[in-house]
Amino acid sequence: MIHVKGLTKTYRHQPVFEDLHIQIKHQKINFIMGKNGSGKTTFMKCLLQLEHYEGEILYNDQPIDQVRNEIQVMFDDTPLYLNLNGYQNIRLLLNSPVDQKKCDELAREYLPHEILKKKVKHYSYGQKKKLSFIFIALTKPTYLFLDEISNGLDYGTMMELKAMIKKWSEDMTIIATGHQFEFYSSIVDELFILKDKSMIQIHDFQEKGEDLGDIYQTYL
Repeated sequence: MIHVKGLTKTYRHQPVFEDLHIQIKHQKINFIMGKNGSGKTTFMKCLLQLEHYEGEILYNDQPIDQVRNEIQVMFDDTPLYLNLNGYQNIRLLLNSPVDQKKCDELAREYLPHEILKKKVKHYSYGQKKKLSFIFIALTKPTYLFLDEISNGLDYGTMMELKAMIKKWSEDMTIIATGHQFEFYSSIVDELFILKDKSMIQIHDFQEKGEDLGDIYQTYL
């Protein structure tokens, strides 16, 4: 669980959000909803300690420095080594001893060998995204942050990614944000709305069959 206590963030004396108190549950897909400019990405950066803030953020009652190696982040444009092939990118990004045979076998579950041996600069957008998926599958983080990751993907890749996220949530705390509500509607477990410098949680929306797009229209 991630426990946020009294989180306040300001830019040039202007508050982005004030005194937020929420609990982000483990083994759940937690979705942060808000308009552009409401502070969704800033909130995630605060959770990652990439922004200065006031308040306290604890990961299972520990500060982030104690769990940093258990965290992975996937933003819309994940940086990759364009002049290296897929296999080489995976080995460099892992940055730890691995069973190379098992690593390569898992990689081929996401991308064919013919693609993995090509330089990444020749990959399509969807293939680059799948390379990032391989990294997540290999590292198996406890906490996974996803920001606008479904942008630009074709339907088939989006369905693959949706299934992966749902599977990952069996072992991970997942915090996601984005505007493609149709993509997330069927898999989100916990929903938070960032509005007017505060955050509220919407309960029982899945049981009521409420769509994320309709919730957005109602609250934002």
